[in-house]
Amino acid sequence: MTAAQSTRTRQTPLWIAGLAGLTALAYWAFLGWDRQKETDPVTGAETGPYQAWQLIGLGVVLALLVFEAGRRGRPWLAGVVVPVVLTVAFSLDAATSPDGDGLWVIGAVLVLLGSALGTGVVAGLGAALGRRTR
Repeated sequence: MTAAQSTRTRQTPLWIAGLAGLTALAYWAFLGWDRQKETDPVTGAETGPYQAWQLIGLGVVLALLVFEAGRRGRPWLAGVVVPVVLTVAFSLDAATSPDGDGLWVIGAVLVLLGSALGTGVVAGLGAALGRRTR
């Protein structure tokens, strides 16, 4: 094992903690505080609780985080940690919602699959750019 590989291995727990912490922070900053559903007065249909800007903001922040992790040579780590933490945060939030209808498990599966696909693509792009600039 070279010195660079040894340093890289020692830094892995820091990367895991950083990616997990920043993902959880981004989730709670954009989505975790909002539980208010909107009811259309004409149709009575409920929407929400999230607005488009919240989802876009979370997506942009996580994309930047994952891209940078990929660029710095950690695409697999980002591709695992971010979807898992995002799914756990969503699951905790949805399962404890007072207006929950019990369908949060389906939402959690969709969050896991969608975020795994998205992080895989973005981390791969970051890794490709990182290799190209080295």
